[in-house]
This record gives sequence, structure tokens and C-alpha cells, in this order.
Amino acid sequence: MSDEPSMRPRASANSGWVPFLCVVAAIIALAGSALTWVISPNWGGQHLTTAKARNIGQVPTAPGALAALVSPNMIEIPKLAAKAPIVGVSTLASGALDVPLNPRTVGWWNGGAKPGARKGTAILDGHVNYKGVDGVLSRIGTLNPGDTVYVRGLHNGKQTRVRFTITGVRTYHKTALPYKQIFDQKSVGRLAIVTCGGPFDAQTGNYLDNIVAFAVPA
Repeated sequence: MSDEPSMRPRASANSGWVPFLCVVAAIIALAGSALTWVISPNWGGQHLTTAKARNIGQVPTAPGALAALVSPNMIEIPKLAAKAPIVGVSTLASGALDVPLNPRTVGWWNGGAKPGARKGTAILDGHVNYKGVDGVLSRIGTLNPGDTVYVRGLHNGKQTRVRFTITGVRTYHKTALPYKQIFDQKSVGRLAIVTCGGPFDAQTGNYLDNIVAFAVPA
């Protein structure tokens, strides 16, 4: 989250809304530093009823097709009729991964691999919902192996579209998140598309699971 008040509204006793935080509860070692992954905060509005937990397909261990390496600026998931701009996000002084506030925008962690890389995980993330608006990634848990994801971006200064194929979807309870596997930068080149989901705990204001869709270049 940003520390700028204008960018991140804060709750008060009289504000009339409660911050619902959706957090990927993981700290990983990367380049000698700790990184805390914070995904999909949802302030106000109604919580989202997400799809039933699914574990289908495989976490990719074999490389996909050769692909152009792109600095991403757009994602499209035809099965979900989902299309959204991608913006670069980084880590804050706290070690948290910032996330675009707009639920219709997807973040790409610019400290990791780029989509299309032959090595490393390109992390794409987004809110599951925000102020009653469903996030563009809110239904990634319904994807199946073989479904297509397109990532557009600049390659050698030219707008280029890279096709990825979903290999698997995983639902992880936050207390058992295998973060070293998910955010591995020594893996084969792949996407990890991350949001929150599962049951909503009204007492704590948190979704209990994280949903990750994995994909490789097609």
C-alpha cells in the first residue's frame, strides 16, 4: 500500500466503512531482502462471493514455447471476457507489494521476470474487489488448463502480443501458502496470476484463501 493519504484512504471511527484486507501472507527472500506480498485490499462495499476452491492441472515445471519478452501493459483473458491495463508495481519501504487501487487494473511486479522470459515467474496481481466492484481477476479460479491468456506489451519498442496457456489453478489457504514455489525467480518462464478468494471471514475482514493461476507461453 502507498503511504500517501490521497492514494490510500484510511478508516476512522466515523467513516462509515471498514477496511477489508486481502493479504497474500508470504515473506520471501529475494536478492537478499525480505518481501511481503500484499494483494487485493478491499475497502468498503460488499464482499465478493468467490467460486468454490479448485486445484486443477499443474504448476509448470517445463518451459513453454519461445516467446517475445515484453514490458506488459495489457492483459486479456477471453474465457472470462476480461481485459485490463497492466501497470508496474514495486515494493514499498515496509516490504509490501503495492497493488493498483482500481480493481479493473492489474499490477505487474517490476522486480521479477517479464512475461515471455525463459526463466523466472512474472507476477500479475489485482484486487478481488473494491468498494463493491469486482476485480478483473476475480474469476481466475474458474480457469482450466488450456485456457488462453494474452499479455500485450512493448518488445523492442513495438507493441507485441504474447499468448499464454493456463497449466493449472491452485487455491491456497493463507496459513499454508507455498510462497517459495509461487514466487520462484529460478523457475521456468511462466506467469503467476494472483488474487484473493475463498470464504470471507467477516470477523477479521479477510478472505481466507489466495487463488493462483499459472500459465506458460504458448
